[in-house]
Amino acid sequence: MMTLTKNLIYQRFLLTLSKPIQLLVVLCLTSLTASAHHSRSEYSGNPISEIEGTVISISWRNPHVMITVKSLEASGSETLWELEGSDAGTFKRRGLDESQIKVGDDIKAAGRISSRRGTWIAMSNILLPNGVEMVFGQGEPRWADEYVGGKLFREPINQSEKDAVEGIFRLWIRSVGTTYGVQDEPPLTPEARAAYESYDQLIDDPVLDCTLPGMPRVMTVVGYRPIEFEQDGDDILLHSENFNLTRSIHMNSEADVSAIEATPLGYSTGEWDGNTLVVTTTRVSWPFFDLPPLIAIPQSEETKIVERFELDDVNDTLTYGFWAYDPANFTAPIEKSDYMVWGYQPGQERETDGCVDYVDVPAI
Repeated sequence: MMTLTKNLIYQRFLLTLSKPIQLLVVLCLTSLTASAHHSRSEYSGNPISEIEGTVISISWRNPHVMITVKSLEASGSETLWELEGSDAGTFKRRGLDESQIKVGDDIKAAGRISSRRGTWIAMSNILLPNGVEMVFGQGEPRWADEYVGGKLFREPINQSEKDAVEGIFRLWIRSVGTTYGVQDEPPLTPEARAAYESYDQLIDDPVLDCTLPGMPRVMTVVGYRPIEFEQDGDDILLHSENFNLTRSIHMNSEADVSAIEATPLGYSTGEWDGNTLVVTTTRVSWPFFDLPPLIAIPQSEETKIVERFELDDVNDTLTYGFWAYDPANFTAPIEKSDYMVWGYQPGQERETDGCVDYVDVPAI
């Protein structure tokens, strides 16, 4: 059973109040949170910094790889740096793995320092004792000619690889360079906006404790974790490396959806519109609506989500369109016709996404 976060407790508290008192509370808290709102991008915009030190621990796991480095300052004091990276599966696809760096290695590291946790760094580069550089993102090496990792590229696809798959039923990875293009200010009711502004991603996110997420997060907060479609009789299974969750898409459903119990992934029905799979999902019990850059908008079981997976069989891409409306929290639908693009990646496989509880370091 999921532990109630302060955001959920706050929403339930609002429901116990009369409408006039609700509005008064919302207006007061909104004015406070406008200045106290915790950024959802604690590393974004900060300059690249460099540190040197000794690796004292490595946690090569999901949802984020963590490397702890001890540095000796000029004053003689020691600083423990927490170097945070992406998930282990994405690093593997970049050619990075745990065997390349060891506890006891004296390294140089670069990345953006957190604006909230002064000794946390979103690592971008590490120079190893053997002179090889590890590049963790889409950037370039900083110090060495010999490096591992770096940019992800789609390899050319030959005809035999195209002939081995049919339509949408293959493995897809989000294409490098595709961006999340959604409005920064979501259309929310006053109550929903106050709850949205009060949410602190470093404290309130249940996924930090490895609680399995629901819709739409399992589709929209994926990084470069792949998805894969599989035919299952008349229905379709949509597998995601993101927490190894699988969605069932019912293609000929005549069920009374209103009688179906709400679950985190909801109940999905599908239909074909030419080469586009249109999936409608309702009965979602996951409490947060996540569509980056929008994170943790309150979400009720009245939410309706419509996804469009548009296949381009010539270029082997899958364009993802998104529409959602929650009458309890939205004042208008939230939609984006080309939210992101996946590319066909022959030879790739879904990895086991074994989540480990996040490092519990208080925010500064």
